[in-house]
Amino acid sequence: MNHMSETALNSTSTIDHTLFAPTSATVRYAPGNTVLLIGPSELLLKHLEAYRVAGLRPALLCTDLPDASCLPRGLRALPGRLAGLSGWMGAFTAHMATLQQPMSLAPLSFNEDGHFDWVLDFSSPSSVRLAVPPLGYYALSPDDFPALKRVLLEIAGRVRSGYEKPRYFELDANRCAHRRQSVEGCSACLSVCAAGAISSAKDSVRIEPNLCQGCGSCALVCPSGAVRYTQPKAGFSLTRLQAMLAAWKATGSWPVGLWIFDETTESEPPQGWLPYPVAEMAGLGLEFWLAALAMGLDEVAIVARKLPDETRVALQAQITLAQALLAGMGLRQIISWGEDIKTGLDHQKPLESARPCAELPVTDDKRQLLFAAIDALLGLVETPPLSIPLPAGPLGEIRIDPALCTLCTACVQICPAAALSLPDNPTQLTFTEARCVQCGICANACPEQAITLMPRLLASRSARQAPRVVAEAEMFACCGCGKPFATKSQIERSRALMAGHPMFQGNQARLMELCPECRQRAMAGVGI
Repeated sequence: MNHMSETALNSTSTIDHTLFAPTSATVRYAPGNTVLLIGPSELLLKHLEAYRVAGLRPALLCTDLPDASCLPRGLRALPGRLAGLSGWMGAFTAHMATLQQPMSLAPLSFNEDGHFDWVLDFSSPSSVRLAVPPLGYYALSPDDFPALKRVLLEIAGRVRSGYEKPRYFELDANRCAHRRQSVEGCSACLSVCAAGAISSAKDSVRIEPNLCQGCGSCALVCPSGAVRYTQPKAGFSLTRLQAMLAAWKATGSWPVGLWIFDETTESEPPQGWLPYPVAEMAGLGLEFWLAALAMGLDEVAIVARKLPDETRVALQAQITLAQALLAGMGLRQIISWGEDIKTGLDHQKPLESARPCAELPVTDDKRQLLFAAIDALLGLVETPPLSIPLPAGPLGEIRIDPALCTLCTACVQICPAAALSLPDNPTQLTFTEARCVQCGICANACPEQAITLMPRLLASRSARQAPRVVAEAEMFACCGCGKPFATKSQIERSRALMAGHPMFQGNQARLMELCPECRQRAMAGVGI
C-alpha cells in the first residue's frame, strides 16, 4: 500500500470511530429455566446432570423409544418427534406428532401456561429449518460437549440477568402496500425474512420483534419505505459516508470505490478503495449505493461471504436493478458483488482529484434518497433517456386499456400510495408516477382487468412528479333529470352484465339509465 492510500485510510478510520449512531428501541426477554430437550434418550440422559447444574429444569422429547426403567424417577419425558415449534426465548410452544393430529407438549413443561423457555435440539436433521432460528433455540451436535457447555453458560447468564437486543426495524403500517380491502399487493418482505418473523396482517404485514434478528432484508426490498432498518438508520449511514469521504478528500486524493463488507469478517479492501464495514449487508440497499456514486465514487462493491440464501437473493435483485439503471443512463459506474469487480484491483491507486459530488438530503426516507441520487446521476448524462425499462419495481408506471376501463375509481380508492386520483374532473383519471411503488393492488382490484404494471424509470423529475391523465371517459346523463351521474362506459358495462337478468327486462332495464334519485322515484311508482 502506498503512503497516500495509508494516510487516507487512517484518516477515514479515525473519523469513523468518532461517529456513533443514535440509540433505538430495544426488545427485552426475561426467560425462566424450563428447557425442552429433543433427541435420542441415551444422549439426553448422558448430560442430564449438566442441565441441572446450570439451574435448568429439563423436559425430554425422546426421538427413540426409551426403556422406561432407565428413566430417573420424576423425570418428565415422552417418546416422539417434534411436529411444530413456535415462539422464542422464554415463550416457546411445542407440539408432538401423533397419528391423528399434533399433540401439545404443554404437560411436559414446568410453567403453568405450558410454555418452554429454551429448546436444545440434538436431533438430526434439526427440527427447525430456518436459516436464522429463534433466540433460545439451539441445534447442537450430539458429540460436541464444548459447544453444549458454552450454550449452558449462555443460558445460565440470561436466566439470571435477562437479555436485551435492539428493535431492528420501524414499520409504518399506513405506508405498507401489502393489502387493501382484502386485495393483495406487495409481498416482497414475506419471502426474504430468514428468521420467519414476518406475516400477513389485515392491510399491512406484521413483524414480530421477538423473532426479528436484524438482517435488514425486509427494509431492503420494501418498495414504499414502510419498513425501515434502524441499526443504524439510513440518514446516519449517509452522514457517515459523507464524513469519511471528506476525511479522504482532505488528504489530497479520492477513493476509487466503496468497499462495503461485514464488520464481523476480515475483508482487506483493495488499494485505493474506501472500506465501509456494516453490521448487516442488507442494511444498505439501492438508494445508498446510488447515493455513493452520486457523491463522486466510480464503483461500489458488496462483499458478503456468509449470508442466508434469502438475503443473498434479495441483494442480487437490488444489484440487478442498480445495474439496469446505470446501463440505461449510459453511465460507466459499477455496482456489483466484490468478487465480480474487475481484476487488477490491488494495483489501483487513489484518484488524484475528487469527482463532482452531489449534495444529497440526509434522510431516513428511502424513496426520497433514491430519487435524489437518481436525479444527481442523470445530471451527469449529456442526453438523458426519456425512460429506462426495469426488471422489476419499485419504480414504474401503470397502463390502462381504454377499451376496458369504465372509470369506476376502484383503483383510486384502494391505492396505498395515492398515485391515482380524480383531482377536479370526474371524467379523467390521473397518475403520479413518482408515488407509484408497483405493488399491484390497483391491477388486482380492477374489475375490468384494465391495468398493467410497467416497471421503469421516467427520467424527467418534473414529469415524474406531475399528475398526468391516464384514462378518460364520457359522462352519461340521467334519462330522467338530465344530470350526469356515471360514465357512459359504466352504463354500457351494466347493460351488458344484466342483459339476460329477469329483473332488468323491458321497462325495468331503463332503471340503469337513471340517477339514484330518479331511480328511487321510479321504483316508488312516481312518474319522472
